[in-house]
Parts: sequence; structure tokens; C-alpha cells
Amino acid sequence: MIPVKITDEMFLKAREKNSEMGLLRNSIIKGNGSIAGFLGEQIVLEVLGGEWVNTYEYDIVLENGLKVEVKTKQTTVTPKPDYSCSISNFNTHQQCDIYAFTRVMKDYSMGWYLGYCTPAEYFDKANFVKKGDFDPSNNWTSHADCYNLPIQELNNVQDNGSDMLFERT
Repeated sequence: MIPVKITDEMFLKAREKNSEMGLLRNSIIKGNGSIAGFLGEQIVLEVLGGEWVNTYEYDIVLENGLKVEVKTKQTTVTPKPDYSCSISNFNTHQQCDIYAFTRVMKDYSMGWYLGYCTPAEYFDKANFVKKGDFDPSNNWTSHADCYNLPIQELNNVQDNGSDMLFERT
């Protein structure tokens, strides 16, 4: 995990993008996570670089052309390795090369880049969770049908990005 302090500039970009977008169709928490989601994208840009394109299929295009879809959860605590990274059952067919996962503090002060997976790797390792299921390991109840994978199962990226071996498949 890589901690990232959320700057005023990052927050302003996220708020601007949120105003442009409006309410997201099939939003699990009825649009209340959109600023956090855009901050998650800013966190990934900070760690991996790339161009912020923000389409339905993917959010960022890396310098090597890989398309990155960012998945973000809000939190009130520092994430632990056994916490889940989730992909809603609505979003299992997005045309991206990798998923990158982030967490953002609810007060927007801090965030974490958690790691990444290819779609094939993610869905091969993830567990399906039905809406309303409770996970006692992190006191979490699912808001929608989704696929979950613990943070510790993600591929990691060092601060300098030297272990990133992203290649197009």
C-alpha cells in the first residue's frame, strides 16, 4: 500500500469532475462516493502517472497504452491487508487492461493506492458476495452483488514503480 496525502488541487479536480458528471447510473451509494472515486483516480495518477480520460470503460491510460479502471472505497481507518477490494456485479465487463484499487478517507485528507490486478486475475481469485451479506473479518455488509478480493491478494507497486511489469496482452 502506498499512502498519498490528498492535496487541495486533487480535491478541486475531483469536485470539478463530479460536477461535470452528475449522478452515476447504478451507483451503489447513490452518488455519495463520486468525489471519493475521482480522488481515487487522482491517487492512481500520482502513483502510476498517465492521462486521465475518465470513460465508462476505464479512467486512465498509462504511458505504455494500458487502460486502467480505478475502484475506490471510502474509509474512516487505515486499510488493513485483509480488507476487501470490490467490483460491483454491474461492472464486470468494462474494457480495461488492469483494475487499480484505492481507499480514500471520508474527510478527504488521505488516500491509499492499494495495488492492481488484471481483470482475468481478479475474477479468477475473487469471491462473489450477494447484496446484504456480512463479512465479520472487517465488519462490512455488501451494498450490492459484487466480487471481493483482499488487498493482500493484489499485485503491489513500489513507491518508485520499479516492479511494475505491465504489458499488453
